Amino acid sequence: MVDLRAISPIGKILIVLSLSVIIIALVVSSQPEVDGKTSTERETYVHNYINSGTLGNWTFMEKPLFPVLFDDSQILVGHNWSIICPLQANRSYHAYFYGEWIDLKSSPKTDYDIYVYNYLGELEGYHTEAAGLPEHLGSSVNEAFFLPKYTGNYTFVIVNDIKESSGAQKATFMIIEDVECNVWQEHYVEGKSNSDTPTLNTSWAYEFTTESQFAEVYVKVPETLDMYEARLYLMSDSSIQNRTVLNSVPLAWEPGLYGNRSSDQEGASEVGGYNLDSQDYRGVTFASCELHGQDMLMNFTSPVPGRNLYHLVLIGEEGSGTASFLIKTEFNSAFLIPSEVPERISPGNNAAVVYTSHSSNLENAAMRYSTDDWKTVNTTTMQILENRTCKGVIPAQVAGTAVNYSVTVHDSLKNVLTANGSYSVKYLSAINFSSPEMEARPGENLTITGYLSPQVQGAAIAIYITSANDTKELTCFTQENGTFSADFKPETVGTWIAHAEFNGSTSVYESASSLLTIRVEEPLATKYSFYILGGIGGGIAAGLAILLKKSKG
Repeated sequence: MVDLRAISPIGKILIVLSLSVIIIALVVSSQPEVDGKTSTERETYVHNYINSGTLGNWTFMEKPLFPVLFDDSQILVGHNWSIICPLQANRSYHAYFYGEWIDLKSSPKTDYDIYVYNYLGELEGYHTEAAGLPEHLGSSVNEAFFLPKYTGNYTFVIVNDIKESSGAQKATFMIIEDVECNVWQEHYVEGKSNSDTPTLNTSWAYEFTTESQFAEVYVKVPETLDMYEARLYLMSDSSIQNRTVLNSVPLAWEPGLYGNRSSDQEGASEVGGYNLDSQDYRGVTFASCELHGQDMLMNFTSPVPGRNLYHLVLIGEEGSGTASFLIKTEFNSAFLIPSEVPERISPGNNAAVVYTSHSSNLENAAMRYSTDDWKTVNTTTMQILENRTCKGVIPAQVAGTAVNYSVTVHDSLKNVLTANGSYSVKYLSAINFSSPEMEARPGENLTITGYLSPQVQGAAIAIYITSANDTKELTCFTQENGTFSADFKPETVGTWIAHAEFNGSTSVYESASSLLTIRVEEPLATKYSFYILGGIGGGIAAGLAILLKKSKG
């Protein structure tokens, strides 16, 4: 058998060029005759060729979404079969090859190897697991999906290894584009032709996997297009212990790829039934358009938890256009973060209300607010800034007004996000002491003075005075000019720290003063009495000594 890796780059290019010519000629000649009836998608767009062209036995898929079945003895030991399919650069494709030939026991029979070539004839990957082991067809051993480097026809060559294989068992090759959930995707759709025959872009399919039991599918349909249906097929069941999983991604239940359906247990959803034909099984849920441009919504709840595989099928009816679709599997995870919310708003000032989404782009936002405890409501449209931030403005209010507001946001993932808040409109206030430092003596009466602005008569001012071992609380009231005073008689020596607080009113905000330092010291005569008395006593003693000395003389 020829070692495909040994073919020179020029040789591979020549092979690919010759195949391109053969494909064009044979695809045209191999189109099924419909005889007034609509042929199935598989019959129309999957073409098998025996002993034809450079590759001999090969299959051409016009779009990557069909399974290819190989019967027993179809790929004999030492022989190969090529599958050619157009792929888009950097798209994520789930390609896998499995079936009855998979055998994890001690004596497997069949050993299939797979080589992947791009449209230039360059080898982009080869997969040569031992006999009976499934091939990992991702871009690397650790990747579940294949990301083509180029746009064009890719060739998957399946080789029945002449050295390691002793059988040619049944197998399925599958390739389909895998799409990310919770992200908007786009897909071009064409309706059926005048003869009611599907075109290449009439029906298409994607796969996705999720561990969420809940899934919602939104389809935005342009005004130029009428969709026949959108369908959702459950292709794996996480409750089946022996299902095939590669690189943590489940593979489809194999019979389900060919339209077979199975309910594995009572109450379970039906697995499989995958097809792209208008009149066949519609899946576990489906939606349809009645008019051009009518959007569609599907939702499904899996009966069992765990990671499952789904196929999404989109089928056009009339017209053409690019549809957008969203597979939503994350719920209650989006929320708004306050970026700027009103706290202290003075009379005559507008209040800005700004919120930011932590994870998704915003589509629209509105704010409701009330100044009479929701008896009457005003509504304003919020501005969207840099996709994820919304900003609204509540107009200026008079002092004493209590404002309540509520923000409602619709994001790009069809979440409805809400936030609520409130604030009061008041004048700002400030407390100042007349002197930031004071001195006193123990037991001496000390008057602490200050003033509150704006000037409010009769406002209660609480003064807290603290030392190392004691705390005093004094209460006084402001005069007409906003001044206040309180008497304090310190009892111990040391440093006392005082501050004043105003609890606010219906029209003035609360405030607190800076710190006042009070130093309490003993009187000078008391503090140095020992030294003074000692000095006087010493002088008297010295005088007596002099007098006694003179008298003795």
